Amino acid sequence: MKKQKENLIPLARDIVMDHIPQLVVVLGADDLILDVNEIAEAWTGIQKSEMIGKDPLQIFKAWPQFLNRMLVTEETREEVTLPGDPVRIVELMVIPIKNKNDGKLSGRAIVAHDVTERKQAENDLTDMNEILWGKIEEVESLRAQLQEQAIRDPLTGLFNRRFFSETLEKETAQAVRDNSSLSFIILDIDFFKKINDTYGHKCGDLVLQTFANFLSDNVRTGDSLCRFGGEEFVILMPNASTESAYERAEVLRKQFEAMNIEFENQNIKSTFSAGVATFPNHSASSEAVLSLADQALYQSKANGRNCVTVYSVENV
Repeated sequence: MKKQKENLIPLARDIVMDHIPQLVVVLGADDLILDVNEIAEAWTGIQKSEMIGKDPLQIFKAWPQFLNRMLVTEETREEVTLPGDPVRIVELMVIPIKNKNDGKLSGRAIVAHDVTERKQAENDLTDMNEILWGKIEEVESLRAQLQEQAIRDPLTGLFNRRFFSETLEKETAQAVRDNSSLSFIILDIDFFKKINDTYGHKCGDLVLQTFANFLSDNVRTGDSLCRFGGEEFVILMPNASTESAYERAEVLRKQFEAMNIEFENQNIKSTFSAGVATFPNHSASSEAVLSLADQALYQSKANGRNCVTVYSVENV
């Protein structure tokens, strides 16, 4: 019975060697090939009989990464690439075989598991993730563009009335917290309909764009500039007194009056009228202050245009 078991063990090992899906190579203490399995024959295209007793450098010379790692003296596991048709990516395990009595190296078992399909699946997943993140970034970019478009005036690029309403609420709350003032300047281009009627809407658009750019270049960093509608614009000035808002509006008025707008070889002159009011000086409601600034603007129109009026009961 004992002899039967002893004969069965190598037979079972031979069956396992030739039926496992991994490449197996066994080297002796002299680093020559002692044994290989059928997978090794299939991958190399070399018969087992032609490999036994040979130097691995002769048999596996087409696999430099494989060779570089198979002669290590410590147990190791890493991925290497085996050139060929097809190219294989394998998980390579080198297992030193040591004498049980003295611990000396008796040989090595080299096992290579083909992980090409798994790596391809991982690479495909990575590629798909990159594509997905790219799509997400595109969607985020588009969402940001749409959000920006929703708060921008398409002709002038300034913030629109919707943005102004949102900003007014925030700035009012901040002014209340800081116990500070919030001033409004409402500006309206004088005789704008006449410009359109005389020179056409293309010229009118140019005047609006020129005025918008002029204001953008001359407002303070913390101010909010919006196209309120038509030829009407609003500057919201946090931490600005009525006097400083009036002075700012006057400087802008004089500078714009001196400008020339070139249109089809013609110099167009334009001016604006403005109204100024301040929260909470003129009202405890910022919406009401906006309305008061608008009333002051109409008083400027009534006074002959091209001027700035600060709201007061006497002026309206």
